[in-house]
Amino acid sequence: MKRSDPIAKDSIVALATPPGVAGVAIIRMSGRDALVRGAAVLGRKTPIPDRRAFVCSIHEPGSHEVIDQALVLAFRAPRSFTGENCLEIHCHGGPYIVQRVLRACMAAGFRCAEPGEFTRRAVLNGKMDLTEAEGLRELIEAQTEQEWRAGRQLSDGRLKNLVLDLRRRLLEALAYLEARIDFPDEGDTAGVSLEHVRVRVESVMTALQKLAATYNSGRVSAEGLRICLLGPPNAGKSSLLNALLGHERAIVSDIPGTTRDYIEEKCLVEGRLVRLVDMAGVRDTTDAIEQLGVTKALELASRADLILLANEAGKPVPPHAGITPEIRARSLQIWTKADLAPSFKPKAGECAVSSVTGEGIEALRKRLASEVDKHTVRLDQEPAWLTNARHADCVDTALGRLGKIMSQIAGTKGDQDELLAFELREAATALGLLVGEIYADDVLDVVFSSFCIGK
Repeated sequence: MKRSDPIAKDSIVALATPPGVAGVAIIRMSGRDALVRGAAVLGRKTPIPDRRAFVCSIHEPGSHEVIDQALVLAFRAPRSFTGENCLEIHCHGGPYIVQRVLRACMAAGFRCAEPGEFTRRAVLNGKMDLTEAEGLRELIEAQTEQEWRAGRQLSDGRLKNLVLDLRRRLLEALAYLEARIDFPDEGDTAGVSLEHVRVRVESVMTALQKLAATYNSGRVSAEGLRICLLGPPNAGKSSLLNALLGHERAIVSDIPGTTRDYIEEKCLVEGRLVRLVDMAGVRDTTDAIEQLGVTKALELASRADLILLANEAGKPVPPHAGITPEIRARSLQIWTKADLAPSFKPKAGECAVSSVTGEGIEALRKRLASEVDKHTVRLDQEPAWLTNARHADCVDTALGRLGKIMSQIAGTKGDQDELLAFELREAATALGLLVGEIYADDVLDVVFSSFCIGK
């Protein structure tokens, strides 16, 4: 059930634009008393006009000293972003002016907003659902077209509409079951088989299985392709990381085993987002600390989308302790230090690179971009897709419950309507949690903790 969030009783304020020197800064306020408290900052005795921009002086509430001339916009509930009374002050963007205006607002009774609190109130007031809020965050953080597409399909309600339709079908089946339980002797339900329930559950399962299959590609679209650099010590992995990033990020040394922990960095290749992970060199070692690094490297490689398996060009490949066939199957062979072996020729599908001369780096970047495209191009054919682990967990939970229902129906020997109804409720609850039809405080806290303060 929806709950009344206690923080919604407060009026909040925050800078909605990035901090620093700018021509204009936007200070956002929201709350039941936002317009009344805002009037004290504006020095107005008459009502603030709704949805109309006007120029006004910003006053210190106590001394009435004019801080700045600003453009002001008011949005009365419920026709606002949060569904509450909202006020925006568009003042000059100097840091001192912004801080003075914020202090004036707090003197008038506003408190500083928490991360994502404006959007959280919008969700609680029914202005958007939880997936649309997550899409809004992804749009704000998007650096590439693939991230923008991932955020867009959430923010425009495509996932919400699909999930709500599937949940509606489950609730129809649940209503039928509850009618059988409550009115067993009525003509509409007495002696009737569970085919009505089975057909609906089967159709929802098929749709959810298709949706679940989009998660791997959807995650790559939203978060980037996770690429691990794996190989023996001194194979040039850290140098390759620096070359792909275009700046010195990892320490490079001729001493084997320099890299003990892993380094993860975002990188744009041909306009696509990837996440490069440089790790400890893989070898048999008696050094306890280095062994921890090797273990961690193999663990990360087992979860990577792609592995760049690095070895020095023209040299024998050393035994790679712990590199399994499964890891090799997801690996792209990279021959490093190609400038030291000019006569070396890689096999088809392999890459030879030099982090010193830049040889092969551009070709490798194009290859990595194509690997991203392999994951994301198929999403264009889907009405909606999953982009994060929370969505995938909710879908997996619902599928598990529906699987139990199908098994129980197939093996029904007696009255199991109560058990079937329980599983249906749990499946519908999982889908409700996904879109925010049903709220859980811990879920809301996790989702909105990663938002910026002014959103």
